[in-house]
Amino acid sequence: MHDIEYIPAQQRTWWIWSGVATILALYTLYASTVGRQPDTSIGSLLVALGWMAIPAAPWLAWMALGRTRINTDGIQVVRPLRSRTARWHEISAIDVDQVGGYRGRYDYWIRISCHSGTSFRLPAPMTSDAGRDPLFDERLQEIRHRWSEAHGPTAREPE
Repeated sequence: MHDIEYIPAQQRTWWIWSGVATILALYTLYASTVGRQPDTSIGSLLVALGWMAIPAAPWLAWMALGRTRINTDGIQVVRPLRSRTARWHEISAIDVDQVGGYRGRYDYWIRISCHSGTSFRLPAPMTSDAGRDPLFDERLQEIRHRWSEAHGPTAREPE
């Protein structure tokens, strides 16, 4: 079997929002450093958004850089400054997390549960009401199929 690498379908959107957040954060840091007070309510709004953007910019970039690699040994999650690996025989379940619910909008992430009791989400594939991945279900089935093949008849493959 060949190796597969998934990147988030929403990667471009996350990069755009990360850029906007970075620009707002830099504007706020500049205005705060030189002691410039916003003269208008728009300026005040930009400064307030900029303070919120400081932690948001790296988080959005972190989301955009996530990768999931599938190979004959198992699943590897790669993100900046961190990676995680689960071999097929270590995995006890592959499920879908429904996260959010604000105004009926949800994100759907694949969760890997291990026999050791640990679990983690895959950065890709994922889908949401805000950014659909049309291949999410197909990719989820591919991952479950690979796990079933490697794990044998004891693998629990949800309907």
